[in-house]
Amino acid sequence: MEDNFMENREFYQPDLPSFPLHNSTKISTTQLSPQTSIQTWPPSFKTGNDIITHTYHEEVYILDGSITDLSLGETFGKGYHAWRNPQMKHGPYQADQHVGCRMIVIIRHLNK
Repeated sequence: MEDNFMENREFYQPDLPSFPLHNSTKISTTQLSPQTSIQTWPPSFKTGNDIITHTYHEEVYILDGSITDLSLGETFGKGYHAWRNPQMKHGPYQADQHVGCRMIVIIRHLNK
């Protein structure tokens, strides 16, 4: 989805995959708006070995499960929040081995 406006939408229930997300090796992304998604990571999912950076602001709130920042050796679970400015180094990450992780992700692109 592009970073633009969308039509008004009153409360509705998004079609989310079951949690935990078993029998999958990929992240499931449910797009709520152009800037907002819910990501469901299967158990033990790993983002790779590289440090992550991007050109936009990113806000993440963990809804369920947990992820481990493999660079920091720290685990973050339900209720944890992150705010990342453009070019902030983070990760790589691995989801909890038993339940994975579900999080809401909001991105804000810089004005051009």
